[in-house]
Amino acid sequence: MQPNMPMGHEMHDKFWRDDQIMVVFQSDLPLVEGKRINKKALLEKVNVEMQLRQLNDFLQKERQLSVTLSFLDESKQPAPGSKDATPGEHASLHNVSSSAGSQEHAGIYLFGLQTPIQSSAGVIRTSMLSFFRITKGTQSTGDVHANDDPSLILAIVNALNGALGNLRNRNMPIAFSAPSLLSGGTQFSQGCPLMPPLPVEDESCLNWHITLPDLDDDSPLASSQGKGVTVFILDALPERGVIARASEDAEDANPLLHIVNETVKFDYSLMSGLQEIVTMASTGNAGVGKDVYGMHYRTLMPDHGLFIAGIVRDIAPQATIECVRVLDGLCVGDIQTLSKALEKINNRMLSVNPDTGKAGNLHDKPVVINLSLVFPTVDDLAGAGIDVANNDFGSIIAAYPILSLSALTQNGALIVASSGNEGDPREMPEYRPPALYPAAIGDTTNAHHVDGVIAVGAVNGHDQAASYACYPGNHGIGTYGGEIPAVKPADPLDPGSDHPVVTVTDALRGLYSSVEYPPLVADPTPVTQNPAQYYTAPNTNAWAYWIGSSFATPIVSAAAARILANNPKANVYDTLLNLPSGRTVRWDNIDPNTVPAGFLDGPILKAVQVCLPYDDDEGKD
Repeated sequence: MQPNMPMGHEMHDKFWRDDQIMVVFQSDLPLVEGKRINKKALLEKVNVEMQLRQLNDFLQKERQLSVTLSFLDESKQPAPGSKDATPGEHASLHNVSSSAGSQEHAGIYLFGLQTPIQSSAGVIRTSMLSFFRITKGTQSTGDVHANDDPSLILAIVNALNGALGNLRNRNMPIAFSAPSLLSGGTQFSQGCPLMPPLPVEDESCLNWHITLPDLDDDSPLASSQGKGVTVFILDALPERGVIARASEDAEDANPLLHIVNETVKFDYSLMSGLQEIVTMASTGNAGVGKDVYGMHYRTLMPDHGLFIAGIVRDIAPQATIECVRVLDGLCVGDIQTLSKALEKINNRMLSVNPDTGKAGNLHDKPVVINLSLVFPTVDDLAGAGIDVANNDFGSIIAAYPILSLSALTQNGALIVASSGNEGDPREMPEYRPPALYPAAIGDTTNAHHVDGVIAVGAVNGHDQAASYACYPGNHGIGTYGGEIPAVKPADPLDPGSDHPVVTVTDALRGLYSSVEYPPLVADPTPVTQNPAQYYTAPNTNAWAYWIGSSFATPIVSAAAARILANNPKANVYDTLLNLPSGRTVRWDNIDPNTVPAGFLDGPILKAVQVCLPYDDDEGKD
């Protein structure tokens, strides 16, 4: 069935959900002390039910905003004193007593820090990321209804952040507030790949494999296959049945897909098919992607995460891979869903898991988290009217990964994150942009950097910085992501541009399970007025071409798994930095106001994709 999906340039920037905000509370009480769990004590101390009442009073009475904030698990909003106003799972916030401060609610995520952070409001040992639903109107007037006014996000967030000192004096330990940012991509700026996936029509090879010469030629790392290391991939995913069907249809033409289908764990608990539909609706069907001419369009690409999983499985065949769907089929999610995924991973790494009361099954075990996704930039939010400044963390966009990712890295996780594709020459940026968040948080020139975060920038097949790649920073690394292909006709306004010829010479080949591919062009051209269409795969081999830093990132994640399998205490970045080859890449066209020379050299992890003979027994160990 042809998806009824609007495409083209009539797309508005959308950087956050209109129906949620995030308020981060802080506490000097640790989440876990030895074998003791302080979760209940933290909930009682912060008393988020009471905080929510005070937030509503502040917004409604002092800022005269006709809005009501509520917990995500509240399905009813009865008026005070009504017969429906009974405490319980869906109780009205007006009917939960202050003594019920230990009640758990959806959308509240706790991240404990082993090494606390000093803030202007005191020591942070635990941050409580709290997501609240916004409804327009107030309980007192009885006119509460779904929020359809995006300007309310600006008013609420700016009002809260502009009064932090005042609110803290009222025993409201708020670190900052922010919109519920979209992750993965935004409609018109940040996004996933540089082009739509393209089918590999050449059927002469059945077994594409990525080699890492610097690791494969090193005897300890060559024999290390990632065993004992868990790699999490937080991304978009096809439905489980689609992957299984594609594996069956491919038969012997794609041994890697068979192995992924049999060995990788796919987790849809945070975004089921129904939740995906709800997410799309709540984000206004925000989408990402570009056609072969670099024009933005909204397109379905659920295979983004599967493609990444295949790369990790190929390079680290014995690693444990867990794919968690946090982005919808349009490759967009929100930080509420991402926070829930990160909290679940973090809890599994603790000496005692607050969710189960038992030792975390990943405690003291090597963990790598692949984040081939990005957040909106500081400029994006500032341009939309958000006051982004935050004295403790630099900006509210930096604050989010500082608090969530610090907890994970302090527990031993390694974060490998895409630096972004915002240097795309088809958009004609003046300079090569710096890495986007969350990858940017690893750069040590950032006063609020987080150790244990590696940013990945894409290089082409000649080990040169890809034309589109963001500079990954001084704690980043470059590896293979491919280059923008040649297109004929070169001008999208020329005749024939509705059916362009794309010549792929420099792109990764990876897994693709869908029976359809996105259109090559976003809009009907003025010359032909023929609408673009999804088209059927030419074969069932399930191999596709794709380019971008999204796919460079899992190469480093897989290399990290092999390094940690060989030595669980290894400093992965230092190991990559000190590879015997000493390969480097020059990141050119950097803003001379930042770097006077206009360029910087950085390390590179060489990656080459080759065709291997098919082996029936491959991966069965």
